[in-house]
Amino acid sequence: MTVAMAATQVSTSMVLAIVDEARAKNYRTGVIGIRGIPDRAITADLPHQGQTVRIRAAESALAARELLGDHRDGDWLVIVTDRDDEDLGAGVLAHFVWQRLRSPDPWEAVRTRFAATGIDPALTSRPNNRELATALVAATPVAGWPAAPAGVLTRHHALGAVAAIHLGFDTDTTDVLGVLRWSIAAQSVAALGTLRRSVGDLLADTTLDWIAQRAGSAAGPIRALLSRGELSDVVPLGLVLRLLTADGYDAATAHQAQLALVRLEPRWGDFKPSPVALAALGQAADSLLSDLVHDRRADDDVARCLDRADAILTKLQAEPLARYSELLTGGLRARLAALADALRRAVSPSGRVDNPEVVESAWAAVRSHRLGATTPLRVPFEAAVRLVRWLSDANALDAGPLAVHARDYLDNAAWADAAINDAFGGIDDPSLSTALHAVVTAAQTRRRAQERHFAQALASAPAPSGRGLPSAGGILWYLEQVLPGAVMPLARKVPVLLLVLDGMSAAVATEILADATARLGWLEAVLPGADKFRRAGALAVLPSVTEVSRASLLSGRLTSGQQPEERQGYAEITAKVGKISARLFHKKAVDTTVAGWSVSPDVGGAIDDRDLSLVTVVLNTIDDALERSDPAGTVWTADAVKHLEPLLARAAAAGRTVVVTSDHGHVVERRQGTQRPYPQISSARSRSATAPVGDDEVEVSGPRVLTDDHQAVLAVDETLRYGPLKAGYHGGASAAEVVVPIAVLVPDEASNPAELALLPPQEPTWWLTAAASAPPAMPTAGPKPTTAKSRTDRQTGPTLFDLSPAVTEQPAVTVGRAVVTSPVYKAQRKITGRLIVTDDQIVGIVDALANAPANRLAPTPAAQALGVAQTRLRGALTQAQQLLNVEGYAVLSAEPATGTVTLDLKLLTEQFEVHP
Repeated sequence: MTVAMAATQVSTSMVLAIVDEARAKNYRTGVIGIRGIPDRAITADLPHQGQTVRIRAAESALAARELLGDHRDGDWLVIVTDRDDEDLGAGVLAHFVWQRLRSPDPWEAVRTRFAATGIDPALTSRPNNRELATALVAATPVAGWPAAPAGVLTRHHALGAVAAIHLGFDTDTTDVLGVLRWSIAAQSVAALGTLRRSVGDLLADTTLDWIAQRAGSAAGPIRALLSRGELSDVVPLGLVLRLLTADGYDAATAHQAQLALVRLEPRWGDFKPSPVALAALGQAADSLLSDLVHDRRADDDVARCLDRADAILTKLQAEPLARYSELLTGGLRARLAALADALRRAVSPSGRVDNPEVVESAWAAVRSHRLGATTPLRVPFEAAVRLVRWLSDANALDAGPLAVHARDYLDNAAWADAAINDAFGGIDDPSLSTALHAVVTAAQTRRRAQERHFAQALASAPAPSGRGLPSAGGILWYLEQVLPGAVMPLARKVPVLLLVLDGMSAAVATEILADATARLGWLEAVLPGADKFRRAGALAVLPSVTEVSRASLLSGRLTSGQQPEERQGYAEITAKVGKISARLFHKKAVDTTVAGWSVSPDVGGAIDDRDLSLVTVVLNTIDDALERSDPAGTVWTADAVKHLEPLLARAAAAGRTVVVTSDHGHVVERRQGTQRPYPQISSARSRSATAPVGDDEVEVSGPRVLTDDHQAVLAVDETLRYGPLKAGYHGGASAAEVVVPIAVLVPDEASNPAELALLPPQEPTWWLTAAASAPPAMPTAGPKPTTAKSRTDRQTGPTLFDLSPAVTEQPAVTVGRAVVTSPVYKAQRKITGRLIVTDDQIVGIVDALANAPANRLAPTPAAQALGVAQTRLRGALTQAQQLLNVEGYAVLSAEPATGTVTLDLKLLTEQFEVHP
């Protein structure tokens, strides 16, 4: 026997490809002879297309004849032999499909698998092309390859099919961002490993090369990394390259970046990428991750890339460059360290603030970092920045009557208390914690001084008369007058749900109400009798304890007692005095015992009953937290108060207006004080007036002090307590305990049958942004402006905005005032016709924008400047634009995506012929 020609190794995939070719020629079963090396290892019985393909090796013609006897009808028998046709003889060949041996042509098999009529030479003319074809055949998916378009199998189609089916690559990707997005997916690395194990490295590397070509100018370095098996490092290394190839560094930093690039050269192997290619990869990686950090679905991929990029930067000895990155966690750490340093330098132990602009600059750098919005460190550091702004306020209140101190607490100090709570918890990083400690300590020092001034004003306040004290924010209610004087008159007009959150301080209310309005969609409205711009408040009955203050609140008169006395007093004030139908529910009555109900059916039914003018529910979560949990560490959202969120939802469905208030506030135990025991104490913060009064106490007396002798000594500093250690206390004379917030909520503008004016955002300016300097005065000529009333003062009913300030005297002529008094503006007023937005509102928004950084304001401070509820900001801006955007020029504009309001100050001064 002789061997006529060399035989090749035959793979099972090639065998199945020839079987498929026979099936395509309408052969249903049979014997196929294949010329190849008769390796016994190939012997197999393979299921294929519902049949069995039995592969056998024949080293001689005799072996081939013996195998023919093993053929079973319905299956395929494939004989692999290195004998030629003559050696096998006509008798054996007659049993074969095609009556001859087939020499395996892997490219023919590829053509068949792709249903192609031809193959582009670009696919077949490369080195190792037969091995590539064999791998393509071996990689054929169960469902088969997609047919070649127009009949010609191109390199793009073949390798694109491998990339899509085996590597999960989107073949529609035509740019570097798509390549990079694929490279960071965890499943991409796993899929590549599977492809290498199943068909070898040649097809995998060829496909990766094809993928790299999609990356445009960044293809070179990407191809180099992929060829070295560093798929998962493509994006992390790109993030590092973004820093190493950036412009604008000083000489020392640029030298450091250049050294890092030199240390990186071994990673490219023999390939030497150009600076343009490296920069392209860096820019693309930065762009991709900047988008993905906002996609929660990509959190794991992003975290993996950022961690790896930090590690690479460290290995390159270039960690200091991280501070220039808006993506790397090392960059965020560096910016937080700079902010901490600025905070430490800005705040002195006495509370004096120097160079607050340095703090603002450092905080802006943190906020501009892509991870700045999501880091857990944002909350305490944002609180610290806010406290620096508050401490910088040159108009900090020291002296004044009680109403002024109480109003300042509601408008400012309560927010400072909320910020102190956020910052006090601190962080687990000594290098950063010291900065928070410095700021919080300074803020507490000021708050301690403020509380002493408040307590002195409380002790020296005149005897109560009427319903409360007049203040700049409207009446400051005596708590016992709130129900008969404010809530019941409102309930006669519309159904009301009164929620009494026992122990809720004004600081806690800032968080709960912010959540109710921002997340749950409620709108805060004006309590009748209050100022059109400010949340209402009341003074608790003294001592500020539940059995005194809550009983007086629910009874509508000065009294004390527990739930039975509260129920009796409530029934008398609502039915006998107020002549309204009402129901009161305490804690146990609210808890449901029926499966599937979030609140008891009795409470829910009462809220639904529109014949009930007033439904009052007492919620004890906050007061309970003072006993055994952590009131300062709790994030006081609506769902943090048991039953509050479902009650609000039920009220919205029933169309009820909601009034949220409390019986007293509280101070928090911070492990900074001591217990001072006395034999006769009425609470942890109140005692009888039998011992000398200390500097941190105050003695009060009068009809609103409900003790046997109508006098008591109350703790002022939060560090003082008379009773055992708890999580928090009340009963004292601090504003945090005595000043009670009152908020009115309506479900939406349509569900406001009492036509209550809507409040603008209640956050103080310093809470939202750095305080702008005073509006620059404009040069004036002529006599001093005389007193003038605003348009709103002359209107009797509610208007669209209905919140413009009542001006009793013209202020100094600022940029905004100069605009509204200019001839151009007056002409605009005549052209636009009747607009509800007032000149004072135009002054407010122009001056606020003129003094804001880059003349830009976020939606909340913009609404404050216009004096409108945030839901009405768009309408107010539209009218303001009609007045300011002369002839269509964009003097005032709002970004559609963010709502940020922008003023073109130069264009404003040109259009209205005023000069800043």
